Amino acid sequence: MQWARMKPLRVGLLLETRASDAYTAALCDWLAEHGDLELALVLVTDGAPPGLAGRKRRPAARGPTAPQPSPQPSPRTPLLFAGVMALECQLLRHYEAHRAHLDVVDVAALAAARGVPVRSVAPSAAAPDPASAAASDAALPAISDPELAGFDLDLLVCCDGATCDERLGGAARLGAIGIDYRRDRIAGGAPIGFWETYHRTRKTGFAIVRLGRPGEAGQVLVEGAFRTKYSFLLNQAHLFCKAHAQLRRLLDDVAATRKLPAVRDPVPYSGCCLASPGSLHALRYAFKLAGRLGMRGLRRILGIRHKWTLSVTRSGWRNAVLWRGVPVAAPDGHFWADPFLRVHAGRIFCFVEDYVYATNRAHISVLEITQADVKCLGVALREPFHLSFPFLFEYAGRLYMCPETSESNQIRIYKCDEFPLRWSLDSVAIDGISAADSMFFEHRGRWWLLTSIDRAGLNDHCSELCLFHAPDPLGGAWTPHPMNPLYIDTDMGRNAGLIVDEGRIYRAAQRQGFDQYGEGLALYEIIELDETRYSERKVTDIRHDYLQRSLGSHHISSDGDVTVVDIKTHCFAP
Repeated sequence: MQWARMKPLRVGLLLETRASDAYTAALCDWLAEHGDLELALVLVTDGAPPGLAGRKRRPAARGPTAPQPSPQPSPRTPLLFAGVMALECQLLRHYEAHRAHLDVVDVAALAAARGVPVRSVAPSAAAPDPASAAASDAALPAISDPELAGFDLDLLVCCDGATCDERLGGAARLGAIGIDYRRDRIAGGAPIGFWETYHRTRKTGFAIVRLGRPGEAGQVLVEGAFRTKYSFLLNQAHLFCKAHAQLRRLLDDVAATRKLPAVRDPVPYSGCCLASPGSLHALRYAFKLAGRLGMRGLRRILGIRHKWTLSVTRSGWRNAVLWRGVPVAAPDGHFWADPFLRVHAGRIFCFVEDYVYATNRAHISVLEITQADVKCLGVALREPFHLSFPFLFEYAGRLYMCPETSESNQIRIYKCDEFPLRWSLDSVAIDGISAADSMFFEHRGRWWLLTSIDRAGLNDHCSELCLFHAPDPLGGAWTPHPMNPLYIDTDMGRNAGLIVDEGRIYRAAQRQGFDQYGEGLALYEIIELDETRYSERKVTDIRHDYLQRSLGSHHISSDGDVTVVDIKTHCFAP
């Protein structure tokens, strides 16, 4: 029997004003081109522009030729903070992925050009911005209750700070949802992402909520956090880009299931109310930012780079006293990281990421650990793209490797032709995916794949952990787990190794710091795993400051007699 395809999910967008941001414009385009979602209606309220922190509203402009905004102080903005904003805008120009962050787009005109009805939710709509070349000469027609009901909306998405009343939320079968960047609920006019950068917090968070009545906290559907960046406008842009990628993922899921995800249990907020920064805060932040930029520039001038070094402890992981480990450094111009141990014919081998500073890329090399020393045997795998995280697993009596190959947009599996230095491509587990640090293992007759995904195209795989399962690892028939993503959190969202000990499975996870990759790691035991459920418990944190001058650690491997971790330091690598 051939099943009829379900009709597209009808989605409406609610905007505060017709002049919105580039993220809402991208969402509008994405919905209009989606096969299972239909952009059925755009609604515009009559409120003042929401004024996302750091934005200067300007005529609609899109693309690389759009002029960059020059923020001017509003009556409530301290002059010093306006100066900080001008500096932040100059910094943002150096990040190609975020150059559109301050763009303002007439989303109503964009939707109308695609044939999408655009209405005002107020009795009489304000005239469009006359400076916008795309703006209509006529005011938007107001929508009546019968007309609103006639659009038969399944879901309303509130964008750019727009608030939703009961009338609008009730017009959609599934209600209204939106992104909440202010997790304290009462942050007032605090710039989004500013205080996290100011206080050097490790991560900056968001939530996608189902909206209730005005003034009420929304019900959390999805929440996550990403590594805080060194400047607040960059931090804000990164957060917005990542959060909108999660919003699109949620809409994909709703289109497939025809329902919203389960609401998460509410928890108390124990932070302070974050107000807008004053002149003194702006001055302090300016000095902090100048110090960070100065240190970055000094390190670049002096050729100081991060260097990962191995630390070998000759005991199993449970009894490892890591400060007794012996450091093993790569030759000049290289670093070694992501160690994976393999015992073969009574000898202990260690597969590592071998990073070359001259090319800013890595290949996979093999070390042998003996009682006397550690020696490099040679290159196991080299590709025209970056390789790292050489995860090893056995299947049907053969040895396979799945290195990190996110630059190829594939999860690749290589087979061992001659141990340890001859490998060839066997299959592609998943194609068209930006994934990193993938791990395969068998459990109760099925194969499982844990990997970290970057949906936003920012080459940041440090937060979103996803799980897939298949009857075998080579067939390519991977089914996403219904709990995906398992985490959206920089404390546990990226793998750091896998230890199987007496039938118990332990997943190592990286922990990221403020503007820092690989601050530390922790071990989690997987205690529940099947086609519908996944849970794990934290066993321990693995610190890095047992060694002098250590800046971080992000990987562990153990074979029962030897344990290897990597540690981060500084080195001169002009």
